[in-house]
Amino acid sequence: MSGEVYVLATDSCCDLPESLAEELELVVLEFPFTIGEEQLFDDLGRSMSATTFYDAMRGGAQPTTAQVPLSEYLAAFTQAADDDVPLLFLSFSSGLSGTYDAALVARDSVLAAQPGARIRVIDTLCASAHQGLLVLEAARRRASGVSFDELGDWVEASRRRLNGYFTTDSLEALRRGGRVSDLAALAGTMLDVKPILRVNGDGELVIDRPVRGRKKSLRAIADTFAVRVAGCAQGTVVIAHGDAPDDARTLEALLRERAEIGEVLVFEVGPVIGSHTGPGMVAAVFWGPERES
Repeated sequence: MSGEVYVLATDSCCDLPESLAEELELVVLEFPFTIGEEQLFDDLGRSMSATTFYDAMRGGAQPTTAQVPLSEYLAAFTQAADDDVPLLFLSFSSGLSGTYDAALVARDSVLAAQPGARIRVIDTLCASAHQGLLVLEAARRRASGVSFDELGDWVEASRRRLNGYFTTDSLEALRRGGRVSDLAALAGTMLDVKPILRVNGDGELVIDRPVRGRKKSLRAIADTFAVRVAGCAQGTVVIAHGDAPDDARTLEALLRERAEIGEVLVFEVGPVIGSHTGPGMVAAVFWGPERES
């Protein structure tokens, strides 16, 4: 163990509660998004609450998102280099965004100017609460004294052990984002299909299987949880939702029926992920076997 001081940074797609991010002393780079005529940054709910955002979507708003500006990476990485403090950056999945590549460009630029700087950029291969739980555990390990190099190695070795399964209330946002076809979205709406989705081992979003009906989709997530946690050491579990607190509570109860679990945290899904999943998204994130590609 080490008392080494270093910066732990991530981006706002981690969907951590603002208070928790502050408590963990994280640097969080913010994704921009546009809703209506308003351009905002995803600042973990300070500028716009999740309820306000999803109410706007229910009212017909079609938000758009963009990558974290390169200037934001450069500013954060340069500050750490100027302060002579190592920085570990845990990025949103490269399978879903080009932000990891942008972070590498910024790192290389700073290292070219300051070769002695220690900046390590890691692709979490995770998204939303998936990414948030990995960052949370990393921050707790940093607080316990794990060194900069040890923590980076742990993240790379552990990132695929985070399992996450979610369902959406509608396929429309996924259709607009190109995740499902127009025909599949139409058929899903007519047949009340609520797909179970997951992020695979390559950090890409895939449809795990279709389920008809909301209650059945929540039970399907809980059943998958029970299978995948069997025989695995269990840590913190995260329930995430897009303005669906009642369903989040239902899912937590279903998980507790199926396995003995301890700490459960509830995260609200922010506007960047929420733009692509829509209101009513509910997810369970937990430690288990490595995700398949």
